[in-house]
Amino acid sequence: MKSAKAILDLMSFFVQMVKNVLAAMESFEKTHDARSLEAYVEAQNKALGLVIYETCWRIRQQERKVPKSLPCPCGHRQHHKGERSRTLITVLGALNQDWRHYFYCDHCHAATYWGDELRGETDYSQLTEDRIAFMGKDEAYEQASQALKHLGILEVAGSTVRDVCKRLGARLRATLDHQAAQQHCTEEIRAEEKPAGLGISVDGVMLGRIDPQHRRRGTPAHKIRGKTALKHFFHEVKTLVIFEFNQAGEAMRKTYQATQERVEDFREKVALEAQKRGAETALKLIFIGDGAAWVWKTASELFPNATQILDWYHAMEHIWAVGRAKFGSKEKELWAWVNARENELWHGKVDAVIEAIRNASTALGAPDESLSDTARAMDPRWIAFRNIGYFEDNRQRLNYPEYRKQGLPIGSGVVESACKHVVASRMKHAGMRWDEPGAEDILALRCLYLNDRWDSLWAQKRAA
Repeated sequence: MKSAKAILDLMSFFVQMVKNVLAAMESFEKTHDARSLEAYVEAQNKALGLVIYETCWRIRQQERKVPKSLPCPCGHRQHHKGERSRTLITVLGALNQDWRHYFYCDHCHAATYWGDELRGETDYSQLTEDRIAFMGKDEAYEQASQALKHLGILEVAGSTVRDVCKRLGARLRATLDHQAAQQHCTEEIRAEEKPAGLGISVDGVMLGRIDPQHRRRGTPAHKIRGKTALKHFFHEVKTLVIFEFNQAGEAMRKTYQATQERVEDFREKVALEAQKRGAETALKLIFIGDGAAWVWKTASELFPNATQILDWYHAMEHIWAVGRAKFGSKEKELWAWVNARENELWHGKVDAVIEAIRNASTALGAPDESLSDTARAMDPRWIAFRNIGYFEDNRQRLNYPEYRKQGLPIGSGVVESACKHVVASRMKHAGMRWDEPGAEDILALRCLYLNDRWDSLWAQKRAA
């Protein structure tokens, strides 16, 4: 009977909506243009959807038998204390939950709301929080707020976008940390695919940070306000990209992880993502790096059977650095020298490349030991001298003719683009500074979406 009456009420509401739209049509080109007319119809559709949603949910709740008590985690019972209505913000509008029951444990004072399944973690529905976080992962919080309003989704403050992103990001990070910690003693994490060729590459990008725990010194505490109270600095974001590649060495599906955590913690995330991507069953497994010691240590510890390749573009950057150190502004000689080294490197003549760099270092003279680390980074003698060691240390990773013969990628363009795609495009805008938890939350959300696993965030909540 209640359902039949509700259907009649909904039909009456629908008829009124149609009348409203027809009235708007009659005023087309008078009070409405094409844009405003479509916006009006959209608003009517949302109003109708909200009424249907609220009515049907109320019917469902009324047909359920309300228990007298619920089991409490403390071992006692939570007793029914009556109804507690609440307004829930959905993408359709404000939904009134007037069939929501409150249970309370007199022993441990825990409380439960029965019939509150539509809520997210606040007064917003799960879909609303999804839309807010989806926009906040790509745009500055205020811009995301404006975009949500302009697209007709809902109106929220930029601070709300920030709070939702931080809350969902923190929950996601907790799940990933748990998976990373359990990966060595569980078989629950199954590979998503069985790739023929899989590439792994890591790199780092600097991010502007603020640290609330390090206040500026020399200023009276009562005069410290806002961002001026915080210490500004830069911190490295370690970025991982794992990609499948075809016989031509072209990268296909890519997945990412990014964090500011210690190298040891980052390696756990690398191992977890590699396990998800099927690194253990890949017929060809390669690890491309830029030459940094921690990168090769990561490769050796986690993927001892992988072919280690020094990224071609980084190798050429070092050759260019030596060339500029030797020739300075002599462009003709510089280009001739670099082209010769590039040709040698391309054809696997590593000894010839190292000998040319050694000759350049000898011609420039012995490096000055009294220089500071900052000065050494810009001193031509030190640049040439250090690159002798760079290429000698990576000698076994420079067999480019053999890599090409096997159809292996030799460049880490995918990880360079990952640093821009995952980090820079969202988090390195002018004036942006991040605290560590806020940055980690956004990085987690961005990687989840880019890895095509966004819906798993809500699947985790259902499982919980």
